[in-house]
Amino acid sequence: MMRFFALLLLVSSFSLQASIKVAVASNFKTTLIEIAENYKQQTGQKILISSASTGILYNQIQHGAPFDLFLSADSERAILMELSAKGVAGSRFTYAQGVLAFWAPDSPNMVKPDTLQNFKGAIAIANPKLAPYGLAAQQVLQSLNLWEHFNYVQGANISQAYQFIDSGNIKAGFVAHSLLLENNARNFFLIPSAYHQPILQQGVLLQKAADTQAVQHFINYLTSDPVQALIRTKGYM
Repeated sequence: MMRFFALLLLVSSFSLQASIKVAVASNFKTTLIEIAENYKQQTGQKILISSASTGILYNQIQHGAPFDLFLSADSERAILMELSAKGVAGSRFTYAQGVLAFWAPDSPNMVKPDTLQNFKGAIAIANPKLAPYGLAAQQVLQSLNLWEHFNYVQGANISQAYQFIDSGNIKAGFVAHSLLLENNARNFFLIPSAYHQPILQQGVLLQKAADTQAVQHFINYLTSDPVQALIRTKGYM
């Protein structure tokens, strides 16, 4: 009974606090919206979500953007954030591992590795300098000696690369598996992870967090077994 009242007091205290402001990589936005809604129903705590490419979010935070939590699409910028004056040392954690896919929605045949090898024309990728999925795509093409074979239309983030293909303006490209599942897309194949560095999506608690205890409680929820199982159903490893 005492534990019940303690939990009730904790939930009530969250409902009185300011919203937790999360900067999240674009590929994880829809999944985070679902997680945040579940969390709000359980605790009363509201999560405010801002989404862009990892590189853009990193730069915004370094220039003073008032976020509480940074959810990167890679480990590189999460490490840099943790080591900088903007991140909390020792707070870095992995919340998902991304899966890259090659997508050619209008292909008359089943899309497979040969489709990429024989494809003619421009392909869409996220900007490798800003987006981890774009860097992974570059690594895949370089490992197959195909990097010089194509012209590229680069999105600022993986969601924009997806939109280029979905609109029909670009016939094929590399996108996040999570976005394909989210939109019930077809005609793609998953890239074996051996062809690129692991897309470890990591988060960091930020120094500007108004209430570190509340943010840490949400981090614990995000990394809990039930939520991790949900994340895997969304196209992550």
